Amino acid sequence: MTWLNPWAWGGLVALALPVLIHLLARGHARVQPFPSLRFLSASRLLPTRRTRVHEWLLLATRLGILAAAVAALARPLLLTPGRTRALNDGLARAILVDTSASMAHRTADGTRAVDAALSEARRLAGEARLSVVLRSATPSRLIAGAVAWLEQQPGRRELVVVSDLQLGTLGAPDLAAVPAGTGVRIVRVAVVRADTSLETHSVGLQQTIVRTTLSAAGTEAEWRDGASVGDDDGIRVLASPAERASADAAVRAARAVGVRLPLDTARRITVVFPGYGPGSAISRGVTAPRASWMIDALTRLVADSLLATVAARASPMVATDTTKSIVVARNANGAPIVVAAQATADGSDRLLLFVNADAGTLVSAALVAAATRVRSRAEPLEELEPRTLPASVIDAWQRAPASDATTAANGADRQSMSDGRWLWMLALGLLALETWMRRARPAALPVPKVNERAA
Repeated sequence: MTWLNPWAWGGLVALALPVLIHLLARGHARVQPFPSLRFLSASRLLPTRRTRVHEWLLLATRLGILAAAVAALARPLLLTPGRTRALNDGLARAILVDTSASMAHRTADGTRAVDAALSEARRLAGEARLSVVLRSATPSRLIAGAVAWLEQQPGRRELVVVSDLQLGTLGAPDLAAVPAGTGVRIVRVAVVRADTSLETHSVGLQQTIVRTTLSAAGTEAEWRDGASVGDDDGIRVLASPAERASADAAVRAARAVGVRLPLDTARRITVVFPGYGPGSAISRGVTAPRASWMIDALTRLVADSLLATVAARASPMVATDTTKSIVVARNANGAPIVVAAQATADGSDRLLLFVNADAGTLVSAALVAAATRVRSRAEPLEELEPRTLPASVIDAWQRAPASDATTAANGADRQSMSDGRWLWMLALGLLALETWMRRARPAALPVPKVNERAA
């Protein structure tokens, strides 16, 4: 026998109530007729206070009602051999699949790592009685939600992470939220990482291209300087004459930041500052961004710039059809900082970013820099990490799910997992018995009327 809610036993203090009621209740003396006293004046009967319990059976019945209710709230569970087997055999699995850019590498047999991870996830899901498969480029962020789902499932519970286990994918703080009774399994997908070569392009006063080669032997860098370049047509900045100097300063600051090559020349972005006069004409006919690269760019714009943390000064927005636009970020006061829309001009789609910030602010420079970086089709830098988590660390994090039926049942918040219904039935039966016993008690005899005159 185990108790799923043992804290309810604190309700036993309520058993003192019936005893106090019996001891503190005021009783009435029973009147017994006596013929030789019939000419005496009747005196008023005073209630007496009980010093001991008289109705032991009634008191025991009331105590039994409270004890049965408290025991039912504690949710008893009788672990019979069949029920123990059923709890131990039932396994719920939450499987997290890493879909980050590094999972695009190939395994030894030529299969993409993400495809191998999904295949392994389907196999693990088929072995469990209940399962859910979640995909994310950052699986550590899904651990809390996976644990919450597992806590609602009966039986044994296990959290599984399938990844190439690149350094930084998981950490001990991420797994600290997993309860002790929940198992942790980490499946490594081994990938073949070739020497990586990447190019970084920066534009200040001159064009500079840096080719970097990453290998196990070391890192080599090759620099190449070019002539000065003009405006990049891929990023267009529209501002009023008064804002032009500040906007140019923001663009120069943004172009000093390195951008990974190759650039996607089909990705065209226009940044419109509030003071730009013909803004209302630009906003006509815009639609919500629908190209896949635009949706990805909007996500990276928020994550890769200061838009989510820096509060911009509120200024009038360029007139746009808000029913056809998407608000990307807001400042600390709740005002929108950027509104994105899609427009078609010169035969190519262009992403319009209407900025609700002055051209000379840090927010504007961060936005232009982020818009420049999203044009790169190169793999993110954090995905180039060649090191993986050591096997010793992975082994220390893993543990088997609890096989004890008591532990497995504690997290299942279901009335069907408790035998408390029988105790509730006992409490109702005792309540009916107490009602009958209370009504069946003999009533006190009425006080006779005494003639005040002597015969």
